[in-house]
Amino acid sequence: MKVLLTTLNSKYSHVNIAQYYLRKCIEDLCDVEIKHFTINDNLENILESILQTNANLVCFGCYIWNIEQTLKLCENIKNMRKDITIALGGPEVSYNPNEVLKNNKVISAIMCGEGENAIRKLVIDYINNSLEKIYNIPVEASQIPHIAQDIVDNYDNRVVYFETSRGCPYRCSYCLSCIDKNIKYFDITKVKEDLKQILNKNVKQIRFIDRTFNSNKKRALNLWKFLIENRKDTTFHFEICVNLIDDETLDFLKTIPKNIFQFEVGVQSTNKDTLIAINRGYKWEKEKDIIKKLMQIGNVKLHTDLIIGLPYETFDIFKNSFNELFLLHTDEVQLGFLKLLKGTTIYDSIDEFEYVFTKEPPYEVLKNKFITFEQIRFLKKFEEVFETYYNSGFFKNTMNILEKIYNTPFELFEDITNYYIKNNLFERKVSTDESYKVLNDMFKNNNMFSIINQALTYDYFLKFNGYRDWHFNKYSDKLKDIINEFINKNRINLFNNMNNNDIHKQFKFLILDYNFNKSTNERYIYYTKK
Repeated sequence: MKVLLTTLNSKYSHVNIAQYYLRKCIEDLCDVEIKHFTINDNLENILESILQTNANLVCFGCYIWNIEQTLKLCENIKNMRKDITIALGGPEVSYNPNEVLKNNKVISAIMCGEGENAIRKLVIDYINNSLEKIYNIPVEASQIPHIAQDIVDNYDNRVVYFETSRGCPYRCSYCLSCIDKNIKYFDITKVKEDLKQILNKNVKQIRFIDRTFNSNKKRALNLWKFLIENRKDTTFHFEICVNLIDDETLDFLKTIPKNIFQFEVGVQSTNKDTLIAINRGYKWEKEKDIIKKLMQIGNVKLHTDLIIGLPYETFDIFKNSFNELFLLHTDEVQLGFLKLLKGTTIYDSIDEFEYVFTKEPPYEVLKNKFITFEQIRFLKKFEEVFETYYNSGFFKNTMNILEKIYNTPFELFEDITNYYIKNNLFERKVSTDESYKVLNDMFKNNNMFSIINQALTYDYFLKFNGYRDWHFNKYSDKLKDIINEFINKNRINLFNNMNNNDIHKQFKFLILDYNFNKSTNERYIYYTKK
């Protein structure tokens, strides 16, 4: 017999490593093929590709981003080939398998939870013509196969996803990981062997999918030191609990190369009642102190999260959470919207908190008893603006200037959002290039416009080659003479004695009346490699 393991990933760069685990568990029983698709692929092309495998059993991984398309594919597969057996697995079908089976007659079986033992039993039962409807078999850490070779063989310049543990010690009410009461740590010797094999491939980035990588501090430090010692050009992304970082960990982080580690920190809210309601406890003051220390060290890229739509967080309380977190100036602040996932404890509180949410994936909050639909819609637009002007990193100098104009960070991005609304800019796609001019137009009557215009000119200069007609151009008539004078004075120290033609070919220059490095009003010449 032949088994096809497949799923629809959210992006081409995302690779579902679950398929490699599952293949290892059944490759001694049958012929196994893996196929990667994305939700952006044409469904008829996917259907054709699946049918061409001539698989007897097709197993799909189901997630909130692909469940609707997956079920459509299943229907079409059965319409084309009645003899194909279809099984589903993954979080989107694990917590309501009977409902999924009842509503989708073309599905023969569902694997719940971790799939390693479930898929082996399913294939054996298929071979013996004794297929069951639901498979839910616990997996021990020692039973999880090693897939480093599969990762290396299928790397193809994409991000590598890797895990060293499963489960989470915390019980956040909105997260599916809260259901797994135990945390499984993989054998650290085997983990290092696998990582060494992957690092020898010199992959661009490894994203560790452990729910809380530093839940065991000693183990985390051990692996971090191993990664630093064995990396070439690879960077590493970890989801961590920031309040578990102690002085020993901070001392270690001071020693690592800059921006090799990226930490994702789920702050979610700074409101005490909210944090208690979602089973996180109130640890914000400690978290804030550690985040400040991490930012002072400056070696780790820090990504922090807030969730909109949590219990007890009104619009005004969210503003406070946003302002408190923003003022720490982490590298990114992601604004997410609560998803009411079946299987989570917050899903059982829908009536208590009067949640209304989309009935189709991703089951996102529309309103609750603390925040209105209109306020959430505004924050959707706010989040889009914030992604453009803060998280992109393209407007750092401009944001530093604008932040000083406003009483709070929220008011700054609220103002930009309202400007977008007033000028119907959400109705069409504003290009990255145009987004600079939008701010320039918005603040043209501000008494600090000269510096704002120069900041936008400088940020644009750092992002793009070339100039726009709205840029600061006081020195346009004598630009070449001033730059050549600057080159002649600094040829030895800055340009390694290169000749003028080569310097102009390799570098771009900008002259402003503001020095953003010192925050002083003075003529300053900026240069950067093209």
